[in-house]
Amino acid sequence: MTSAAAWQLSSAALLLTVFAVGFAWFERSRPPARIVAAVAALVAFAVIGRILFAPFPNVKPTTDIVIIAGFALGFAPGWMVGVLTALVSNFYFAQGPWTPWQMLAWGLCGLLGATLARGGLKPGSSLTRRVPMALWCGLAGMGYGVIVNFGSAVNLASSDIRTSFWVQMVGSLPFDIAHSIANFVFFMIAGPLLIRMLERLRRREALTWPEPARDAAQSAKPA
Repeated sequence: MTSAAAWQLSSAALLLTVFAVGFAWFERSRPPARIVAAVAALVAFAVIGRILFAPFPNVKPTTDIVIIAGFALGFAPGWMVGVLTALVSNFYFAQGPWTPWQMLAWGLCGLLGATLARGGLKPGSSLTRRVPMALWCGLAGMGYGVIVNFGSAVNLASSDIRTSFWVQMVGSLPFDIAHSIANFVFFMIAGPLLIRMLERLRRREALTWPEPARDAAQSAKPA
């Protein structure tokens, strides 16, 4: 077996294991039907956002929506929103060997959002309170690029994965920078609004959010 084939087989096995564990994790959390409905609505919202901005490469609100979903709903729902957004939206953009890597990257963005909520980050309506989480959204864009570029290097089946990876990184750098800047700008414009929308959904549906996210959502209300 060649080195490239070994990379492809081992990465495929790892990704399948990660997704199986992730789905089992969400299922074992026994989410209420309304949480499942909220996850489905956010996936639809993220998919529509990705499609609407299709003419602009890597300039999309999808990553922000996934991060905010994790921020508001917690780890397992945030992971599911990210994974399903990549899978569902690629029925429009085209499925391929890149899909599992995009699922992984956006799933991790959902976990990042939940981690920020657990860490006590409280974005608000004021400019100074929007910036910290907007910066995290920007960094997530670069992290997304690293994962997807690594996947591309593996999928190319090159004998030198490291060189292939750096070629991918350099080639996609303008798009990754655009992704990061767009994430920052989208959150500065609409991030607190999306958090308040989830708060209204929580009140309307009488949902109980994880405590850190609930506090953060309350803090996002306009002064």
